[in-house]
Amino acid sequence: MNISKPFATVLIPARIESSRLPGKLLKNIQGIPLIVHVAKRSMNAKHAKRVIVCTDSYEIIYECEKYQIEVCNTKSDHLNGTERIAEASRILGLGPKEIIIDVQGDEAFVMPEYIDKVASFMKNTKFGCVVPHQYIKETNNLNRVKIVSSAERVIYFSRKDVPCFFGSHEGFMKKHLSIIGFNAEALSKYSLSQMTELERIEKIELFRLIEIGVEIGTFLMEGQSLSVDTKEDYEKACRMMEYDELFKNLSKERKFEKEV
Repeated sequence: MNISKPFATVLIPARIESSRLPGKLLKNIQGIPLIVHVAKRSMNAKHAKRVIVCTDSYEIIYECEKYQIEVCNTKSDHLNGTERIAEASRILGLGPKEIIIDVQGDEAFVMPEYIDKVASFMKNTKFGCVVPHQYIKETNNLNRVKIVSSAERVIYFSRKDVPCFFGSHEGFMKKHLSIIGFNAEALSKYSLSQMTELERIEKIELFRLIEIGVEIGTFLMEGQSLSVDTKEDYEKACRMMEYDELFKNLSKERKFEKEV
């Protein structure tokens, strides 16, 4: 049987501060901190050779180490998660062609197969970065970043409802998902650049890559996604996790046991 070796490094940027839901990454869902859910689910991805939480918070480091999760201690002055994982990639000595998967620390229901799909796309593409999308009809939600693309290439991001279906029947928009693929070279270019104009206007960090000339790819990712951004999201995640099959399986396999 030909079983391919894991080839991607999963980096999970994590900060303790959150304006909309303070301390959310340490909030318990079914008795387990949110950041631990995300890391343990990510570890089930078959293409992931390492899963590392990248943070400046000693509280998060302490919780992760209790659950045997690898951590990378980063600086506290990063503007966003992409800058944080760029620093982590340097600390870890990842090579320029290394495939890095950025999983946001609030993606409570991240599925291992989502990570594998992004890693496989990155392995076979010329893009320096890839952001998968899902089709949505939800409107007027500034917390959902939308993608405008031509074929597989991302042209624009916005928090507003784009594109405009002018003179035609309303269609689906493409929601930016929070599992992002990079090669280390693109991450390095990102970290060496200053915040760009559209990044500042829209408060969307990946705009920086587009504006400095790094092409971003996208593809359709079927499935469900829930980022815990607000108190309502957190309450919904607490209800949903009780019935989540992956959580049940990981619990049966004793993946959530703490180090004695």
